[in-house]
Amino acid sequence: YLGRHRDFEGRSAGRWLRRGFLALLLVFILAALANVFGQAAATDTASGAAGSLSVKAPSRLRGGLTYQAEFVIQAKEALGAPTLDLDRGWIDQTTVNTIQPEPAGSTTDAEGNLKLRFAPMAPGRILVVYVEFQANPINVGSHDAGVSLYDAGERIATIERTQLDFP
Repeated sequence: YLGRHRDFEGRSAGRWLRRGFLALLLVFILAALANVFGQAAATDTASGAAGSLSVKAPSRLRGGLTYQAEFVIQAKEALGAPTLDLDRGWIDQTTVNTIQPEPAGSTTDAEGNLKLRFAPMAPGRILVVYVEFQANPINVGSHDAGVSLYDAGERIATIERTQLDFP
């Protein structure tokens, strides 16, 4: 018994299978630590003559993950009806848990994009909007997750981005 259990006599293939499995597990863990499977937030910015827009949110998500997106609107000129236009990829098969501060109004357009309208902003004012989402596990693949800033129908700034969802 000692030779079989301690010295692995006749079971050398099992030893290499265990080592291979552990190496595969280590590669998977290192990939997760390197943010291959998502969750780390990235910041994108865009600017126009009337204002600027910044988005801080993860671009890779795992199913079931609750995450927060931060949208920063900075008014360079007076904005009468600042509106965030979120591509459908932000909300398709994704649960919107909270929006802070609460928008003055919200709607969707014909393409399914979410539009959040906020109170007027004076020049130099900054508005930070936090939206908490939860990715549904069935929402797998790449999605458009761009966002635009409008003022009464006039586009001020646009950020093109994609979001990759893992199961």
